[in-house]
Amino acid sequence: MDSERIPAATRFPTVPPASLSAAQKPVHDHVTSVSQYVFGDNPPFAWADGEGSLIGPYTSMLYAPTIGTAFFDHAIKVGTDQRLPIRVKEIAILAVGGHFQAAYENYAHARLAKLCGLSDEQVASALAGRDPIQGLADAEITAYRLALAMVSGKGPVSEEIWSQVRRYFGQEESAVLVFLISSYAYIAMVLNAGAVPAPATATATA
Repeated sequence: MDSERIPAATRFPTVPPASLSAAQKPVHDHVTSVSQYVFGDNPPFAWADGEGSLIGPYTSMLYAPTIGTAFFDHAIKVGTDQRLPIRVKEIAILAVGGHFQAAYENYAHARLAKLCGLSDEQVASALAGRDPIQGLADAEITAYRLALAMVSGKGPVSEEIWSQVRRYFGQEESAVLVFLISSYAYIAMVLNAGAVPAPATATATA
């Protein structure tokens, strides 16, 4: 993370800790505390710059503090839910980020996907929306196809895809998967509206 150069300018500029308003500081402190707890001292991707200013989707949260805090807590809850295997989560998130071409989301989750065992080729294929992807378990490719259907289709997800979802996931797990995909579509749109890049020395498959 230290070697990554963080672009300074987005449509929602970063706010150094010393410049936070009274409304922004609780959001900053909450996101920082939770991120440090979840990702530890050596995070797999940069979520703050060298001054401690939040980056990525977290910056925009400072400009709508009550909404930002509520959505951050929702995203953490969905992302850390234990009812889905981590590889299922990450392949679905890559499908979403690839569809929206959300640079920061793809940078962060390409790294997380590799940490849980997905190969460079699988990550690149998911970001490109390719199907099939070699070497995925049946549940993983099903989650990936559901994500593609949700972000690229119009109207209800087809019965063919949903029947596959229910073949590999129970009712609760299916609901969690739908919320996960929807949450990362939301994040991707927030990132793209803010024109948020990945750190300058990173690539989506780094």
